[in-house]
Amino acid sequence: MPFAGDSGAARAAIGVLLELDTRPGDELILADNSGVAPRVAGVTVVRATAERSPAHARNAGVARAGNDWILFLDADCRASAGLLDAYLAEPVQANVGVVAGDVVSSADGDSLAARYGAARSFLSQQAHLAHPYRPRAVAANLLVRRAAFEQVGGFYEGVRAAEDTDFSWRIQQAGWRLELRPAARVEHRYRTTVKELRRQWRGYAAGRAWLARRYDGFMPEPAVRRVGARTWLRIRRRGAARRRGGVRLRDGPLADAGPLERGRYLALDAVLAAEELAGLTLSNSPPGDRKRARAGEVHVVLVVDRFPARNDPLAEFATTLRGARVEAAARPDVVDADALRSLAIDYREDDGAARRAFALVRLIVRHPLRCASDLARRRPAEPTLAALAPATLRLGHDRDARVHALGGDHAQASAARLAALAGRRLDERP
Repeated sequence: MPFAGDSGAARAAIGVLLELDTRPGDELILADNSGVAPRVAGVTVVRATAERSPAHARNAGVARAGNDWILFLDADCRASAGLLDAYLAEPVQANVGVVAGDVVSSADGDSLAARYGAARSFLSQQAHLAHPYRPRAVAANLLVRRAAFEQVGGFYEGVRAAEDTDFSWRIQQAGWRLELRPAARVEHRYRTTVKELRRQWRGYAAGRAWLARRYDGFMPEPAVRRVGARTWLRIRRRGAARRRGGVRLRDGPLADAGPLERGRYLALDAVLAAEELAGLTLSNSPPGDRKRARAGEVHVVLVVDRFPARNDPLAEFATTLRGARVEAAARPDVVDADALRSLAIDYREDDGAARRAFALVRLIVRHPLRCASDLARRRPAEPTLAALAPATLRLGHDRDARVHALGGDHAQASAARLAALAGRRLDERP
């Protein structure tokens, strides 16, 4: 269970774990992302404070676990005592790497935000597994085969949202299947204030924009379009009902809501649609990640493509260099977790549209001739000037650092352009 909160919430999370029916050899692990959880008999508390993200907490918890199956359960979920038995009531086929348990809304919340989340049922595993791009699963209630987890290197750290979708897709790319177990259900407590819901929505949107930069063919569908589609479907259903004699069809999760409540939900739809549009332009880096990447004096900036890949000698080489910072295009499908944690890495795929636009304007104002030269020399398959602009500004902070390409033609071309834009010479030696 990844956890981030105060000591009171930590005790409540530990209580959820202790309520599960376990057998000898089962392990209960709380991955503490805040560093406040107390020690309680029966639960292993793992400190996971190097990065403020659920991905880092989950990976830290798995590193302590020793069994062949790992159940991920979010701290804002409440499970029945028999959750583990419900998961394993039937054998799991050998090619299934992830088993998704259902996530239903809790009846506890009475605030508008909580009622809205319950009505919309955002975390329904069935809906996520039916995603038109590729099946996915939320990590709020997820049973993962250790072999599959280790094959893909776990969850990507350094991101604040959509890490579970990405994990699901990489698991499938590695040849594993996803399976649904509706009986293994948990109740999820939704955000209790509109402010929290708005912040969550911005994070979700930033995560989907990050997925679009990682996966060819995936395009995040804005909420405005989804709301429009639901409205059009509702109109068509009501028209069909009238043609059949005036029979009123139930309207899904909002069937029991009165006119005033429906109006509130529609207003929240509009508010969250605006938050989502803003979130689609934001970076997907977790809070504080920039400070971590800037720790220490940088002597050399290594420009790479997809990094750090498992069993890649370049990753091992980079860890031996003193004062190295890595400027990478993207994360590989299978990551070297040890190299990832030991190196300061900035990813261009994490730079959102707002950061790119801001950096591009600054770069053009400061160095118009360099930008014009880059536009003239850029080849069609290479990154755009906007995509390189944030990396160029980051390079400006490392004033005395040498710029060195590490890898093939793509890395060489990107390194040469970055060095030219920053007014540096591309170093031939690491």
